Amino acid sequence: MSRYKLTFEYEGTDYSGWQRQPNVRTVEGEIEYAFSKMFQKDINIIGQGRTDAGVHALSQTAHVDLPERYSKERIEYAMRGLLPKDVALKKIEDADEDFHARFHAQSRSYRYQISVEPSPLNRRFTWEHFMEPEFNILEKCAEMITGERDFINFCIPNDEEIGTTICTILNCSWKRDNEMLQFDIEGNRFLRHMVRRLVGSMMEVATGKKSIEDFKVLLSNEPVERKAFAAPACGLILTEVKYD
Repeated sequence: MSRYKLTFEYEGTDYSGWQRQPNVRTVEGEIEYAFSKMFQKDINIIGQGRTDAGVHALSQTAHVDLPERYSKERIEYAMRGLLPKDVALKKIEDADEDFHARFHAQSRSYRYQISVEPSPLNRRFTWEHFMEPEFNILEKCAEMITGERDFINFCIPNDEEIGTTICTILNCSWKRDNEMLQFDIEGNRFLRHMVRRLVGSMMEVATGKKSIEDFKVLLSNEPVERKAFAAPACGLILTEVKYD
């Protein structure tokens, strides 16, 4: 058996997230089915982390142990026919036998896209939000996020959070291109719904529904009764996972 690092791109619209679950269609489930069909045995892959239902990925990484039967080029070519059209194996690389896609990842990067005008061509990949935000307020909120802090009010904790809701945000920023707003964020780890709740809360502040002080309270270490508002999953894209 040889270990490989895999990089996938997928459109998450029609999936119940990355992680394999019974009786629903998932990205991981489709990938494992394709590999198992090719190798005529059960194949399990380990992803760097999960994405929620409806979330997309430009660069989702995973590792897998495969029989030494086919070349990397043969595997990559075969996956073009075995995987559904909304999932693609972009790269397969040799990996050390102790390489772990999740535990060895140094940082993850996400992008969230918002359209402030109707955009039929982008509707699967953007949150259509027609209230014009104050861009300088979005930038002020982003400045408050960076560094190590407790994001308890921006997540749905689960067993995989290893008992902590503390994350380190390495950088984040907003930019605007005509009717499209784009938020990019890089961190050592992310909690479930965290990016979507950060974006949703910042948009509430920038459109006057909440104040900067309300946002500061959410960023404090004290849990609040009502957690941050979550933006829709369709606008979120996993863009990069970095390793040493």
